[in-house]
Amino acid sequence: MVLELKTNEPQPTTITRENIYQDVTPFERWLFQVAREDPVRARRLLVEWVDTLPAYDGPEDGSDVVPPGSPAPIRIPEYWWTPVHFQPGGFANPKIIRLSYISREQYTFTREDVIREQLSTLYAGMSPRRILDAGTGTGTSAFVFAELFPDAEVIGIDLSAPYIRFAREWAERRGLTNVKFYQQNAQETVFESDSFDAVHFAYVLHEMYAEDARKILRELFRLVRPGGMLSMFDGVYPDTEEEREAKRRHGKMVGAEPFLGEYMDLNVEKAIADTGFVNVTRHLAVPDGMVVTARKPN
Repeated sequence: MVLELKTNEPQPTTITRENIYQDVTPFERWLFQVAREDPVRARRLLVEWVDTLPAYDGPEDGSDVVPPGSPAPIRIPEYWWTPVHFQPGGFANPKIIRLSYISREQYTFTREDVIREQLSTLYAGMSPRRILDAGTGTGTSAFVFAELFPDAEVIGIDLSAPYIRFAREWAERRGLTNVKFYQQNAQETVFESDSFDAVHFAYVLHEMYAEDARKILRELFRLVRPGGMLSMFDGVYPDTEEEREAKRRHGKMVGAEPFLGEYMDLNVEKAIADTGFVNVTRHLAVPDGMVVTARKPN
């Protein structure tokens, strides 16, 4: 497919599985600008451009990406099929990886330098031996954990089989042997109870119905050992109802965040406490996210 571009607009670089790790290109930076200024055109351009990208596909049942001995296919919750962030085909699209990879620079807590700074502070003085990164996406947070704690076993899970395939390739490219990636539904994993010293997620719960978010929090509570830690980077929960209603309206208007109203109704910090976690603490909040930690009682 040939993109319909004007002569004064940047031309796309051909992206392959060999050069997919390169920095954002002038065309991609321009495309983000179009998304802000002309969302209708941006959606069309995204569809055309994503169609040219390499596919991270595999067996239809995902049998190549589930944990050893786990049944395949896994159960995919309803919310996951709802398009978000204008992504053509949503997270199931095997060609969407490059778009997510370069989007890491668009949000505070998807930037690797920020993730490293925050996690090294939150986990200072700790030596977790087993860490779960839920909703790992392209794997960035899992990689940071693996590098911060080289003696730990780090496991990243995601609903998207294409993301798991990419994260595995990226881990090999980075030379990391203490991180593994599997396709799992974070609401109902195959892992044993009390088997992780730390569980983490980034920008996950605002992408689903509030009840699905509660199910994930209950599962993470089951998985983390007594005394273990939960850490999260996700959207800000504003202090006033007026601000929360503005977020609800914005989510509906923009269309890229269809579940933002559900997230405002969730009140994630209260939901974490309701699950059974204690010492729920907000450490930092910026316009596009906040940092929260909690502990599972001994």
